[in-house]
Amino acid sequence: MNTKSPEIICAVATPEGTSALSVIRVSGSGSFELLENIMSLEKNRLAGMRRKVGKIIEEGRIVDEVVAVSWPEGRSFTGEEMVEIICHGIPHSVREIMEILIRNGARRAEPGEFARRAFGNGRLNAVQIIALAALWDTDRGWKAFDSVTEECCRKLLSGIESTRETVEGIIEFGETHLDGNDKRVSSVFGDLMERAQDFIREAASIEKSSRVMIMGPVNSGKSTLFNLLTGKGRALVSGEPGTTRDGSTCFMEVSGRKMQLCDTAGTDGLGLDRSASEAVIDGLDGTERVIWMSVGGKTPPGDEIKEKAGEIIEIAAKSDLITEKETEGVLCVSSVSGEGLEELKLILSRIPGSMSLAGAAGRIFESIKESCSFISNGEYDLAAEHLSEAEIEARRIIGKGENIRLSVERALSGMCVGK
Repeated sequence: MNTKSPEIICAVATPEGTSALSVIRVSGSGSFELLENIMSLEKNRLAGMRRKVGKIIEEGRIVDEVVAVSWPEGRSFTGEEMVEIICHGIPHSVREIMEILIRNGARRAEPGEFARRAFGNGRLNAVQIIALAALWDTDRGWKAFDSVTEECCRKLLSGIESTRETVEGIIEFGETHLDGNDKRVSSVFGDLMERAQDFIREAASIEKSSRVMIMGPVNSGKSTLFNLLTGKGRALVSGEPGTTRDGSTCFMEVSGRKMQLCDTAGTDGLGLDRSASEAVIDGLDGTERVIWMSVGGKTPPGDEIKEKAGEIIEIAAKSDLITEKETEGVLCVSSVSGEGLEELKLILSRIPGSMSLAGAAGRIFESIKESCSFISNGEYDLAAEHLSEAEIEARRIIGKGENIRLSVERALSGMCVGK
């Protein structure tokens, strides 16, 4: 486990504005020494799990009287040396303490960086990171982080292991009386598929709302599609190029899946339109789904969009007007005739990316389902193989989450700088 970091980070962990108290977090190797220096404390006064009331002093001047609470490496939220400074919630005092920390070797934390370090140091696993982010993204309250999803996954993993061992026992010892019609085997798989479905529902309930960007050349019908999908006339529609610049945004649900739909300026616009489009592309962080629209599907997305988008859904727009379409791997959509709209909604409602928690949950269910099918046909080797695949997926979820990086990154990017 790597609990060392080359940098000390700091951030205000409480909301901006005037309040009775504010909390500033400091994390990284050397945090204790940094606080001891700016509070004029004796060496190692904060080493370990300690609390100290004192003054932050700058060039002989008292900046504020604070309480410093320290946690040693391996015991803190991040797994590193960490200190929380409880100070008066006076905005200029908070800013000055932050500036002093930075002048003495710390740097401002990025959004979710404390949680990212906790994840990297094994203090939180992938599911816990996603559940933690769900506290801000859903209305489930603390239950979202109360180990419900993790326990659901562990229960599923236990069931997969047990079922795999049963199937391998059949293979190893030739218990031919346990065929596909055997009630015990059927009961085991029935229970396992029920656990897998429970986990799919649990995963979907804490999955952070996906951001869906409608992108493409000017006049490809992006704003019209936005209005049709949202059911609201929020986006201006015109035949004139450059109508959309700032874009419209709407939170919505498609078949129960939450998403944020964003209209954008044409990618081949000029002047302010080009600037608006470039700003959208620059803001892509690999977690978004992009609906790429072009008339007849004749204009493919640019290389930068392909590199930066999490997933691209290509659309041949205005299909009712186009006779020649480049439609291989492209969905034909018409906002006039309605062609392709329901299929598009179905695609949007599906698992948001193969590297998502919901995506992994879906793959586990499909592997179990396939295994059950092979058992029914007496093909125990193939059944065991599919159960092994499901087991690997579940273990990765509970561990470092290599198979759900999209959900982890989406969760971390949505956290505040103090988390």
